[in-house]
Formats: sequence, structure tokens, C-alpha cells
Amino acid sequence: MTRRAWTIAASLGGGAAVVAAALVLSQGATPDAMPSASATSPSVTPTRTSSPRPSPSVTPTSSPTPSTSTSGLLRIPRDAKGNARLLITGDSLAAGFFASTEAQGFSSLVTGALGRVTPTTVSRAHQTLSTVAGVTEVPPDLDLAVIELGTNDVGIPTPLADFEAQYGDLLGRIRTSSPDAALVCLGTWTADGAAYDETIARVCAANAGRYVSLAGLFALPELHGPDGRDTFAGPGDDFHPNDAGHRAIADAVLGVLAR
Repeated sequence: MTRRAWTIAASLGGGAAVVAAALVLSQGATPDAMPSASATSPSVTPTRTSSPRPSPSVTPTSSPTPSTSTSGLLRIPRDAKGNARLLITGDSLAAGFFASTEAQGFSSLVTGALGRVTPTTVSRAHQTLSTVAGVTEVPPDLDLAVIELGTNDVGIPTPLADFEAQYGDLLGRIRTSSPDAALVCLGTWTADGAAYDETIARVCAANAGRYVSLAGLFALPELHGPDGRDTFAGPGDDFHPNDAGHRAIADAVLGVLAR
């Protein structure tokens, strides 16, 4: 069964400077233009389509092994008062789809667990890495950056050489503005993304970052669905992570950070 698109825009609140509009998996569909969501006036306008379902015929592939140069916990630089600046850029997962509430999305869970942080979240619906990276203004002097991109590129598919160049450019901009920032690169949320995951892991290691695979989590049925459940973004599907799935993603991110 082909995965269909969910179209929705939502902003992430929490009293922090957040710019968010959801990016969801799109395959065989023409992306719709999605406006930026207001950081001060949340708006959710879901459009219900048939629910995407992971194909049981696809066996998740093994995840690439991060370089030994990225072993150990990543230290988050903080100022004298213990404050840190955080960037999360990604797709619908970064926007919290389809957790019950925005606060249960993995971005909010990570932000809440890190204490005194100033977060910025950027995402776009139905767009690939090149578009999301193009609208991501990297704040200066970041202390932590979490990159959650690539799932939509699997569905298009984006040529791997183009994907690698675009991913490297985004990470290069982060390293140029914030050479000491901790960098976490999440793999794709799909059973079909092994080649993209390998590229993400390699480019991330080359930029002194830590790759975190999501393939094992995606393979667990209890981290998806049920279809039609109530969420802040409308009825949930059985492709996106549920509350337990978002919690597991957040724990995977937090598990590589020294706090």
C-alpha cells in the first residue's frame, strides 16, 4: 500500500521562539505549499486523507554504524548561567505529528529535558531536505543542533548524490556558525531508508556529529497508531509515531547527550 500524504501546519509553543510547519512523508503526490506557522498564534487545520501504513512486505534494514570518532556522550556548551541555544530542524516528526499533544512530541520532550535552553524549530510540509534546509536560518552561537530530515527524500526519491551534497551543506553552515555545538543527526522514519541513513551517518560523522538511527524504533508496531486516534493535529494515522513513539525518539536523542 502506498503511503499518502497528510497536509497540516502547526506551530510549536512552550513560550520559546519557535517557527514550525509540519513536514510529512509524501510519495507519489504533488507537494502543497505550506505557509510558515506563527510562533505566537498556533493554528492547526488538518486535512483528512487515507492513512499511510508501513508495508508488511518490507524488512527494515540494519542501520549504519557511527564512526568511532563520535563515540561517547556529546557535551552541550552552556553559558555562565547554564543557558544553551538549541536548533531542531525537521519534518512532521519534529512538529510532533501525531502525538496526543504538542508537549508529547519529541521536540518538546527533548527541549523540556534539557533545562535552560532557547529552542528554535523549523519544518515544512511535503518538502524534501533541500527546501527545509533552504528556509532554515541557522542561529549564531548554537550549543546543540538536532537534524531530523530525509524521510521525504526516500519517498520522492531524491538522488543520493544530491541528498549528500544538500545534507553536507546544511551541516557545514551549522559548523561554520557554531563550531563547538553538539550535533545530532537522526535517521529516516521508514523501513526503506537504509541508503539515506548511511549517507546521513557518514556526513554527520564527517562534521563531528552523532548519528542516531530510527530504523529499529520504526520497526516496532507499538510505536505507531492506532489509526484515527485523537491528536492535537487531528486524527492520527498508523505511520507517524504515537506518544510512545515520540517518547522513544526523544530518549534516543537524549541518550547521546551529556546533561
